Amino acid sequence: DRKVASRLPKMNALASSHDWVYFVAGKKSSNGKMLLEECRKANPNTLFISEVKEITEPLPAGVRRVGVCGATSTPKWLMEEVAVRIRELNASR
Repeated sequence: DRKVASRLPKMNALASSHDWVYFVAGKKSSNGKMLLEECRKANPNTLFISEVKEITEPLPAGVRRVGVCGATSTPKWLMEEVAVRIRELNASR
């Protein structure tokens, strides 16, 4: 799929330049599964989530740079909510 292939360079650059990555997609998203695997190749510290409420813990000690990315169908507002949640849980760091 050209949409997926066109996202790979930017996603790989994001994943490899961060300590930790949250990958946001629907559980049944086929392009999400493929992009997740590519993201994990670039950064093994990639966590798959579908909803903001899945983020319940602060980041591990030593994690400084966190990236958020998603499947082609993941809405931007959802990725923005994930970023807000990460900031909320780690505000005291």
